[in-house]
Amino acid sequence: MNFYIDNFEAIYGIKDNIQALRNKVLELAIQGKLVEQDNNDEPASGIVKRIKTEKDKSESVIKGRIRKEGGLPNIEEDEIHFKVPGSWEWVRLGNIGVTQTGTTPKTSIPEYFHGEVPFIKPGDISQKGINYNNESLTQLGIKVGRLIKQ
Repeated sequence: MNFYIDNFEAIYGIKDNIQALRNKVLELAIQGKLVEQDNNDEPASGIVKRIKTEKDKSESVIKGRIRKEGGLPNIEEDEIHFKVPGSWEWVRLGNIGVTQTGTTPKTSIPEYFHGEVPFIKPGDISQKGINYNNESLTQLGIKVGRLIKQ
């Protein structure tokens, strides 16, 4: 990591390197290497428990709009691609969030696609994560599709 810090200006100063630098910053962040870890921070296990409690009490779960969390499988060793700090924890997306879908504009109308708005299809979401190599929508495509409410 010192290489990137010591050579930051030289690397960032070359336009062709910007995407690689962004990728490296994201990689360091998700591995917990971007900043020094604070032993006083709440461990991830506590945060995950709190999220589950809040999800279970959620009005949407109570009214049946969101299914109550089922038994998601534990993370297997072959799914772990790198070490994370000791207070962190690998979890399934369904353990810490809610997945929903909107509607897809007609694929036969090219003016709806290849725009600036990311578009993740249900098939892009799996137990192993999200495939971001997918479609994007134009502003026109957004108007005819249904967005997920936040």
